[in-house]
Amino acid sequence: MLPSINCSFIKYCFNLLYFLFFITSSFIFSLIAQPKEEPILIVAPIEGPINSEFQEFGPTLTPDAKTLYFYSKRTSKGYTEIFKSNRKPDGTWDFPSEVIELNSPFDDQSPFITRDGKMILFSSNRDGAVEVTLENGKIGISRDLYVANWEGTKWSKPIPLPNNINTEEIEENPHLLGDTLLFTRYPFGKPNLAKIYYSQFKNEKWSDPKPMPSPINDKNATVAAAFNDEGNIIFFSSNRPGGYGGFDLYMAKIENGKYTNVENLGEPINSSDDEAYIVFQQVKKTFLFCRRVEGRSFDIFSASVPKKENIVQKKLEEDNKISLDTVYFERASAVLKNESAHSLDAIVDYLHENPNKKMKVIGHTDLTGTFDDNMVLSRDRALSVKQYLVSKGINANRIQTEGKGPTQPVINANDEESSKKNRRTEFVILGS
Repeated sequence: MLPSINCSFIKYCFNLLYFLFFITSSFIFSLIAQPKEEPILIVAPIEGPINSEFQEFGPTLTPDAKTLYFYSKRTSKGYTEIFKSNRKPDGTWDFPSEVIELNSPFDDQSPFITRDGKMILFSSNRDGAVEVTLENGKIGISRDLYVANWEGTKWSKPIPLPNNINTEEIEENPHLLGDTLLFTRYPFGKPNLAKIYYSQFKNEKWSDPKPMPSPINDKNATVAAAFNDEGNIIFFSSNRPGGYGGFDLYMAKIENGKYTNVENLGEPINSSDDEAYIVFQQVKKTFLFCRRVEGRSFDIFSASVPKKENIVQKKLEEDNKISLDTVYFERASAVLKNESAHSLDAIVDYLHENPNKKMKVIGHTDLTGTFDDNMVLSRDRALSVKQYLVSKGINANRIQTEGKGPTQPVINANDEESSKKNRRTEFVILGS
């Protein structure tokens, strides 16, 4: 029986989804006024020949959202392998192929691609993984975490993470954001004891892993944790009481290093079956997650809303430039305000979807203050915008910056309304 869900919780979940899905479509109020409608969330098996009668699990996407990686036992080899599939022009996925340079004659699982696309982590019990003596005296091979780097056309030879991370227990479901690594760990053969651990890369080495504190871990099994891009939300799967089925997907806020407001993601993402391993892909505004399908094992599902027109992308395609007065900074400062994310994430999406394009960011100030101060401020603000784009996975070499200060006002006046128009950030597509 499904638990009763109060109205505030439903509103909370929809507000979360609205934020995640519409961060790029409600960005330029000065260009278009759009009513904020409650989104219709579409949950369905991923489109294309991805899901099979075998288990498909651990989805991860390249930064441009054009290549999907996952693992499956779909071949006759008898062990799980990592596969990849390319997105076709119609948005569906092509027939998957094995990632030969990553796979071994043993189980290879749980791929995760970093948001800059330069690194992949995964779990494997290949030769070299830690051996464990089982209770019956036999020798088992644990699953350890491995890493490989992108070399332009293929992945490098995988190498194991150090022994303070790889142990006699099972390590799987890696997720890396900045210098923080999340992964699942549990004793060999006892997934019911699974917990989320974290380790940080400091002084050129990984710290000894620690279990995530309550309320992320509790006395129940907790698996497959993942941050959002900003690192202020964590998603995970747990079979704790009060859910819809066995394992449900949850989220928690991260505030000042503490985890608060743990919430079940609710319907239609969670169901009476098991759900696990959720990732959010910014370019396509899509959740990918795994659901156990009745009569077989896990399949990959997507959760998305109908795509709305991206006005920034349309403007850039038509004019090769766009000027935004909705990129906000602290007063007389180059520190971006949080509300700038709506506009800047639209630029991020455009750059991810057009990986061969380069761009110049130009800062403009109003006519108040001294000329020299405004020139410095405009340059610093353009650099802050570049840093934001780079933090979202855009290669720094694709972004140039310039500060024009007060030299190109839209309106030659210094009243407040004119100043708002003059304080703007310009994005110009550079020639290929």
